Amino acid sequence: MDKRWWRWIPGKKREQWKLEKHRTEALSRIIGDRLQVKLMAERPRNSDDTIDHTLLKNVFKRFDELEESAKNAEHTDELEDLEDDGELQGLFTAYFCPVTEIEDEGNRLIDQIEGWGIPKESINKLREMFANKLKKANISPQEARGALHALFAERDAWGDYTDEYGERMQRYSKRLFWATIILLLMAIIALHYAGFFSPLLSFGLLFAGASGSSVSVMVKMPALNVSLAGELEAYGRRVLNRTVVGAVGSLIGCALLGWGLFPISIQNLTFMDALNACTAYPATPGTGVKTLIILGVAMVLGVSERTLTSFEQSVFSNANKA
Repeated sequence: MDKRWWRWIPGKKREQWKLEKHRTEALSRIIGDRLQVKLMAERPRNSDDTIDHTLLKNVFKRFDELEESAKNAEHTDELEDLEDDGELQGLFTAYFCPVTEIEDEGNRLIDQIEGWGIPKESINKLREMFANKLKKANISPQEARGALHALFAERDAWGDYTDEYGERMQRYSKRLFWATIILLLMAIIALHYAGFFSPLLSFGLLFAGASGSSVSVMVKMPALNVSLAGELEAYGRRVLNRTVVGAVGSLIGCALLGWGLFPISIQNLTFMDALNACTAYPATPGTGVKTLIILGVAMVLGVSERTLTSFEQSVFSNANKA
């Protein structure tokens, strides 16, 4: 048994455990950024390619201060600020890169960013902005190192964004998964007891539609190249709206199918027959299969985000023709 079972219980101990866990992560990142600078400064270089030792000394001094502050921090927000400061100090890696390696290092950074699935437009823009400056490393090393510094900043920014995107999508996926399971169970229970209390039929259809709509939202999560247009920030607010719209659209679609607006029958069984069998008391043979049909139809209608629009167009187009 895990001896740290108390970490799941809200309270002072849990907060202290979270702080120490975050402290370990912050120190690891700060040390990693320091090591990146150190390894770059230790790379072999030509005799005329000197290192700015004053800058290097100041950077290491700042890293020492960040490590000490992280060890004594008392709040997670403070640790996050220290991580950000360490990341900024790590950008000075660019100014210790050997002149002969600046262009290769810059192209490597762009290729690394491209490998994360970043849109081609952003990658092409980076190449257009910095390719020429990187090529002038022998002529203007400081200008080339400035371009390399900007590429390191782009790498860190894109890295933070992709990490945030992955965490958010994973969190939304878990919530939608459990919402799908719970709503489906509620729909089954409501439809099962609809024969005793007929309003449960409507609730069962609504729950089933919401379950299907949750699946639709989970499947159609924004891709990384789509979410860059501000959709990632707004996606959390849209999840509930899309689920509710899908559930209501499914309920309306089931009502219209039961009304007979779309005369669909399978083996002489219409959707109205399935609804009547579900609300019949006592239950007749085959009610379970008919309940499953109702459940499936409601979920299929909920999966389609265009359900409400499709039925609206069908109803009003038929009315206009009449």
